[in-house]
Amino acid sequence: MRKKDNKHINKLTSLITFWGLLFIMFPALVMGQNGKHLVRYVNPFIGTEGGGHIFVGATLPFGMVKVGPDMGDNNTNSGYKVGAKINGFSHIHVSGTGGGDKYGNIMFMPFMGKGSPFQVSSHGNDESASPGYYTVSLSDYHIKVELTATHHAVFHRYTFNQSGEGHILVDAGHFLQSGVSHGEGQQLVGSEVHVLSNHVIEGYNRVRGGWNEGGAYTVYFYADFDTPANHFATWKSKQLTVGKRNQVDSGEKTGAVFSYRVKKGQVIKVKVGISFISMAKARQNAQTEIKTWNFNRIKQKASDVWEKELDKVSIKTNNNAWKDMFYTALYHAMLMPTDRTGENPKWHSDEPYYDDYYAIWDTFRSSNPLLTLLSPNRERDIVRSLIDIYKHDRYMPDARSGNDNGRTQGGSNAEVLIADAYVKGLKGINYQEGLKAMLKDANKPAGGDQRKQGRGGLHDYKTLGYVSTNYERAGTRTLEYSYDDFCISEVAKGLGDDSLYHAFQERANSWKNLWHEVSNDGVTGFVWPRHANGTWKKDFTTHTAGSWPNFFYESTSWEYSLYVPQDVAGLIRKAGGDQAFINRLNIFFNKDYYNVGNEPGFLTPCLYIWAGRQDLTTKRVWEIIHRHYHDTRAGLPGNDDSGAMSSWLAFHMMGLFPLAGQNVYLITAPHFTQTTVHLQNGHTFIIKAEGLSKNDKYVQSATLNGKKLNRAWFHHTTIKNGGTLILKMGNKSDGWGSKNPPPSMSMNN
Repeated sequence: MRKKDNKHINKLTSLITFWGLLFIMFPALVMGQNGKHLVRYVNPFIGTEGGGHIFVGATLPFGMVKVGPDMGDNNTNSGYKVGAKINGFSHIHVSGTGGGDKYGNIMFMPFMGKGSPFQVSSHGNDESASPGYYTVSLSDYHIKVELTATHHAVFHRYTFNQSGEGHILVDAGHFLQSGVSHGEGQQLVGSEVHVLSNHVIEGYNRVRGGWNEGGAYTVYFYADFDTPANHFATWKSKQLTVGKRNQVDSGEKTGAVFSYRVKKGQVIKVKVGISFISMAKARQNAQTEIKTWNFNRIKQKASDVWEKELDKVSIKTNNNAWKDMFYTALYHAMLMPTDRTGENPKWHSDEPYYDDYYAIWDTFRSSNPLLTLLSPNRERDIVRSLIDIYKHDRYMPDARSGNDNGRTQGGSNAEVLIADAYVKGLKGINYQEGLKAMLKDANKPAGGDQRKQGRGGLHDYKTLGYVSTNYERAGTRTLEYSYDDFCISEVAKGLGDDSLYHAFQERANSWKNLWHEVSNDGVTGFVWPRHANGTWKKDFTTHTAGSWPNFFYESTSWEYSLYVPQDVAGLIRKAGGDQAFINRLNIFFNKDYYNVGNEPGFLTPCLYIWAGRQDLTTKRVWEIIHRHYHDTRAGLPGNDDSGAMSSWLAFHMMGLFPLAGQNVYLITAPHFTQTTVHLQNGHTFIIKAEGLSKNDKYVQSATLNGKKLNRAWFHHTTIKNGGTLILKMGNKSDGWGSKNPPPSMSMNN
């Protein structure tokens, strides 16, 4: 009897164990079925070719440290260059930017043999990356490099796959150096290293310049090796001295080499803390954020942080390429700006501090509205940071990097971010102070370098109603100042200042003062250069493009003449009415005048909605995505511009596009049968595209929160506490969305 009882007990125990394990595993199985573990859909190499300038390496969302390889003799802005040799791994980078380089500070590089540490580089193979992790094998030295990160610190793990003389180079004088030929290069101010023991080193790197032509910034570091070196040397200006502990700042490059007798398979790990404040703060960052020598534990924590961010949006689609494109786009949109709260060397403040607005001209149109939807507390802190910069540095930036404002490409577009936060009801922002910052931009010339901050050509704009040809980028500035002024009027109205509201509503019409009745390709009416005496410039065409010193910044009159987001209805009247405007847009797209890689055209595919043809918006957006975006290394249409191109893609794949600075989402071209946005307040906003396919991609009817929706737009405040948008899809338009166009300033007055 006892043996039989034991047998039954053993069976029961086995069943309990089985069901217990299944119970434990069930959440993981469900997560896999529901598309969790979203980090697997992120491909950090999308956009590394074709001029995307994507950062590849280890970082956290909006992380201060971005550690990755610096490659080739002429680096890209991100340091990463496909096919080039790896020179080392530096700790600060930007992502997706153009122009001259910025950062690339404090470089580490393991190597083998007795070669010069000043000529170290290697081909890489077996390269892979995922959010928070990067690895590559240095084939010239048979060393596997692995990198992971916390917010202010980096964990290196080097596996030496050959025995012999191994070294780790610490280059405190390193920085990215392309862009010198066009005045946007970085210059070394000074560097310093101190070897505290045979396994600890600290120092700093001080650099000025770069794309924003900014003042000097300092990156401090503290590094702790888990393996004591057999010997070390330090250097200055390539003069190596064995056993010397200190190389003080004399304006030259400094560094150190730690050397080991390594065995095949030996692993050496390094914790590196980074700070913009001091070496002591760098040490604190390393010691508080990486308390273990367990590399995999820190790697998993980084992955978990990214998973939490990506999980703010769930999608349903059978197209794996679209999953990769979408979640990689979210990832890219969360790399910048950089959260440097507690790391501001210029002033002490209890406010958040963000840097690397690079530039708001790029990000205000879709990247910041994406954060407002997915991470409103993050966007709140970004706006608070802008206001705090105004209080201490006189002006809000349109661009800022290395703790210094510059350069302003068009308008003073921080105004749009404040307005976007205000009209969408973000709490915790001092909007009265924000309005003061906006008015400073709008009314007070910054003086000196008019590319640095504020509004260049402001005297003309206020007295003539437009920026004349006496100033560079007069067309871009006039159009963008008009919209910035509209944003000021919206905040002023909300805060109860009617006189300011009316004054800036009037200024928001300034774009009309550059509207000239010239014709091209059967289209009449374009924004045109105008002299201070009121006459029109003659030697100009609708296709004349330019850059800093020209009438338009990186654009043409064909493109910028469609940029009036405050009053699209007024623009349509200027252009001859709905049908003439539709014809104009068709010419613009059919003749490839549209440049998807240029931010002034971000809203343009949506303009059909104001003319009653939402179906043509769908058609154009699908064409743009499938022609210019892919799940490959060349999968972005040029510079990602700090995530701007990626956020444009993410919004349209969900089926929405924001009218930045206004309380409006436009319904565009969904690519997923269902998108669920997990809002910060615990509610969900669901977009269902019923019957969606590549052929059935046109909206034929819609409901929002159970009520029929006949218009192709809705308010953010309608869904900020959750809701459901159901779109019935078909293979052609039946006129849905042809009535009730989105708001326009002239329609509202």
